[in-house]
Amino acid sequence: MSVRLVAAIAALGVSMIMSGCSSVRAAGGAEAKDLSVLDIGTNRYDVVAELGKPVLTEEVDGRLVDVFAFKQGQVRAAKAGRSLFYGLAAVGTLGLSEVVTNPIEGAVGEGADIQLKVEYEDGRVDRLQVLRDDRWVRIQDIEEPVELPEPEDTADE
Repeated sequence: MSVRLVAAIAALGVSMIMSGCSSVRAAGGAEAKDLSVLDIGTNRYDVVAELGKPVLTEEVDGRLVDVFAFKQGQVRAAKAGRSLFYGLAAVGTLGLSEVVTNPIEGAVGEGADIQLKVEYEDGRVDRLQVLRDDRWVRIQDIEEPVELPEPEDTADE
């Protein structure tokens, strides 16, 4: 048996063992939280039910304040699509695609850390402050909207 044939068989064996790793990682990971529970006026119980137990709860100036820390994952359809794509790529390239897809999935597939401070008025969300958001598309602060000044009409000058 030639050295090249042995090396090719070994490479094929290693790629077969590695195949499926990124596909399995894509299917697992954190689920997406429904962040609509952070809308002003949402009941605190609904917030806790969706985001989990707060890491800190305290009363500040007579208002209840919760601090949440969680991983924001992706919806099941996105995870299934990525998993299918990685699986097909691994089969099509005899596992060689794992060299690229596995590190990508390790970097983005586990979810992003999010930390929020939620203030309540009469048991309902009144204010939200984003303390940390590691996602590519960030949560917008649900504070008071910024009003832009009206553009001046300079066409008549």
